Amino acid sequence: MNDTTAADGRHDFDFLHGRWQVHNERLRQRLVGSEDWEIFPAVQTCAPVLGGLGNVDAFVSDWGRPGAEDGFQGMTLRLFNLERRQWSIYWAGSHDGVLEPPVVGGYDNGVGVFHGELEHEGRPVLAKFVWNAISANTAHWHQEFSPDGGVSWETNWHMWMHRSDEHGRLLHEDAVIELRQYRMQPGRRDELIDLFEREFIEPQEAVGMHVIAQFRDLDHADRYTWVRGFPNHALRAASLDAFYGGPIWKRHRKAANATLLDNDDVLMLRPAWPGSGFAAAPSARASVGSAASGEGVVAIGICELNAPAEDGFAALFEQRFAPWLGAGAELLATYATDPSPNGYPRLPVREREAVLVWFARYPDEAAQRAHFAALDSDPRWRALLADAMLGDLKQAPQLLRLAPTARSELRA
Repeated sequence: MNDTTAADGRHDFDFLHGRWQVHNERLRQRLVGSEDWEIFPAVQTCAPVLGGLGNVDAFVSDWGRPGAEDGFQGMTLRLFNLERRQWSIYWAGSHDGVLEPPVVGGYDNGVGVFHGELEHEGRPVLAKFVWNAISANTAHWHQEFSPDGGVSWETNWHMWMHRSDEHGRLLHEDAVIELRQYRMQPGRRDELIDLFEREFIEPQEAVGMHVIAQFRDLDHADRYTWVRGFPNHALRAASLDAFYGGPIWKRHRKAANATLLDNDDVLMLRPAWPGSGFAAAPSARASVGSAASGEGVVAIGICELNAPAEDGFAALFEQRFAPWLGAGAELLATYATDPSPNGYPRLPVREREAVLVWFARYPDEAAQRAHFAALDSDPRWRALLADAMLGDLKQAPQLLRLAPTARSELRA
């Protein structure tokens, strides 16, 4: 492939090839000022045609379009015009089998915008397709209609896409994670856990996040800790806006917020060194309503530092501390402060702090206690920790001892 071929636009939709889980939010009534959104899942597969000058996707859902007996299916044909260097996008649905007129356009700075003329309930409208929030495993499409020649636009359909493997498991990139610690209203932790695991996991992942783990704090009955990941900061802001501005959070936010005293203890982190982040979960998450209980114990160590971890403590931890921790536990991951600005200020994070955070898993609480008792009694470990306290560490590391919830990925 020469540079001209690579840059002329014909590969703009290569990201879409493959298999996707699709979270749909579709306005039930269009151009009447409605805010009633219907939500349904779908599966989409996309393959190239014409040697890469086009692609075809198939969209399959159980959603019942009004007046149809079977689940709705759609098909999109995209063709790249070499002379004009632009895409034409054609859509057809199982409700009528008619290929609609195309919307035409292209990409600029990672955002694709495509315009055309369609009909809605017998009257002409201008139509706009927009593609954005694109990464290796995520993408977002939405559709807008204008009944007044482009003076005003109404968004009527979102498709949040998350790539999946051949078994239907979502694929994730966790270049940025949040470690979130909540103080709960007394006695209401399990109420939030039930709501969270029933209503909030799949919708967050549908819009591009990765809900990695959820925990009960073993030492504080009214603490709830959880971890989620993002491909990058731009997509963090986009996916958070999609979820917290979307219909599912609006439907349940009062119930969730009523259980909380404080939810602002949040660390934004990145892998402390290449390869130190979480590995992919070995098995699928338990289903909604599963009777399975969380297994094992996860310990999280939070080391507050006098300087950024990359100034020396990350290397020291990898070389000296990690072997000790890994000798009695499964050391899962090590992260350090991500100093990037918070791109979604609606949700505060602890900024201007330097930390290193490690995650380790034990088969049970007895194994965790025995390991730390062994460390505390070993003079070599005590000397290593004392040396760090004299230089790198602001204070003794904070230890969280956590029990995974039923739907946490970090279960033993």
